[in-house]
Amino acid sequence: MAKVKVLIVGSGVAGSVRHLPFFQKNPQVTLAGMCDPDLERARRVAAENGIPGAFSSMEEGLAQTGARIVSICTPPQTHKDLAIYAFEHGADVLMEKPFAVTLEEARQIVAVQQRTGRKLSVVHQNKFMAGILRMTEIVRRGDAGRVLHIGLTWMTNGDRDRMVIDPNFWCHKIPGGRWAESLPHQLYIAYALVGEMRLLSVAARKTGTKWPWMSADEVDVVLESRDGYVNIRMSANPEEIKRRINILHGTKASYMFSYKTAFALAERPNARISMELFRRWLAARLISRPKAKALPSPHEHVINQFIEYVLHDGPNPTSPEEALHVEELNEQFGAEFERVIRKPAQG
Repeated sequence: MAKVKVLIVGSGVAGSVRHLPFFQKNPQVTLAGMCDPDLERARRVAAENGIPGAFSSMEEGLAQTGARIVSICTPPQTHKDLAIYAFEHGADVLMEKPFAVTLEEARQIVAVQQRTGRKLSVVHQNKFMAGILRMTEIVRRGDAGRVLHIGLTWMTNGDRDRMVIDPNFWCHKIPGGRWAESLPHQLYIAYALVGEMRLLSVAARKTGTKWPWMSADEVDVVLESRDGYVNIRMSANPEEIKRRINILHGTKASYMFSYKTAFALAERPNARISMELFRRWLAARLISRPKAKALPSPHEHVINQFIEYVLHDGPNPTSPEEALHVEELNEQFGAEFERVIRKPAQG
């Protein structure tokens, strides 16, 4: 049986590093081409990976290859037109987040997808990380009780963050800037735990003179869920490269979780011991556990599941309902963020 052809649109980091290797690894598909307005870069990536075609546009790539799957790894400003064209020319679409720049654009994409009968999924990959999967299962089983509060922390060292330090990166051109690029990750993780939410407030501030193209380097977002609240804190100021430590409080128990692990706070050592001892305890606890079977990387998981969804009607890794809700909240965040940072200082 002939393998299904895949076309990757965008030969930057998302396309060449996070999508290409896993499409190439899957035995059910074959990479037919790379597309990028920077044709030389597309040709270089294609040549380095044994991909037969390189094209300056998706339109040309589809016409030349007849690809069944299109993987869109371009800035969200381009998503609507690319996805609609792909659907109308017989292709199923896997799309990087953010879904689109506006909720209206996202709705247009879904409307054409439904009219054409093609398949669509948005890459919400981190919900498939081991710690998030474990936390989701804990909530599903009812071990936490009703979820009263979730605190999600996303911290990055701005001096080592390629999106922060590049004033020309596409994220600085959308409402909410760098934070609207990152926030969908926290939103879909919270959605996996508590379902639909409502945006309550956004706080943002600029603490220094670094990165003048960024209007805020620290952000706090509060949302309301059915039973409680979700608080998301983001910052570009830590010295560590990345920090993602989260907490969930339920009526029955409280938990700490990250992308790698999740555990009840009742399991932690006496709170009076030093943080260094706590880190040693946690490291020893993790090392002493029997090694579980290694999970695929989150992008590999999403890509493999999407291929099963397209070829064998498996589950969609990200439902349209989830994708639209995250886009709706992200758009509301962007609008409120822009309002807050332009509000005159009081006093």
